[in-house]
Amino acid sequence: MKIKKAAFTAVSLAISLCVAGCSSSGSSVQTEIADNTLPSAASETTEPAPLEKYVMNCREITHYVLDESGAGHPAYMEVTDETYISDILGYDMSIAEDSSVNVQLISANLFELTVIRAGEENADAVEKMLEEHKDYLINQAAYYPSQVKAAEATRIAHVNSYYYLICSEEPAELEKQLLGYVLRG
Repeated sequence: MKIKKAAFTAVSLAISLCVAGCSSSGSSVQTEIADNTLPSAASETTEPAPLEKYVMNCREITHYVLDESGAGHPAYMEVTDETYISDILGYDMSIAEDSSVNVQLISANLFELTVIRAGEENADAVEKMLEEHKDYLINQAAYYPSQVKAAEATRIAHVNSYYYLICSEEPAELEKQLLGYVLRG
């Protein structure tokens, strides 16, 4: 019992010394970071370092949208296989800076949420690619009445540099979540 108390006291003392040691030497670094300047021995400039604009990745957007929209959509999976994306879905992701493709798990459903980030130089090509995919969904992928409804309700649009396709019987809620997230970002 005395050994346990002694060990506990020794560990507590060691942790206290570590915390005390870190707090005093870290204050100047914290101040420099808070002031947005980097310490430099060679330069005496006091200009703040520029902050890079945060760019959301498409996977982050789609996961947020699908999580926030609740169970109003069928079970889905994120497609990461490049061959499936190009050969089955018909997407040429070489024109994309980033992308996330999510499709239904059960073939009786028709559901897709695709978000693509592309530069201005590829904007027309991305929009054309999404329109061609929408035509494929309507003319070749939809067989059952619920699939036809989802395919015909497919929405394609863009906000900033994010282009999206939402194939769902009720795409409005997904689109609302997507726009809110991207515009907030």
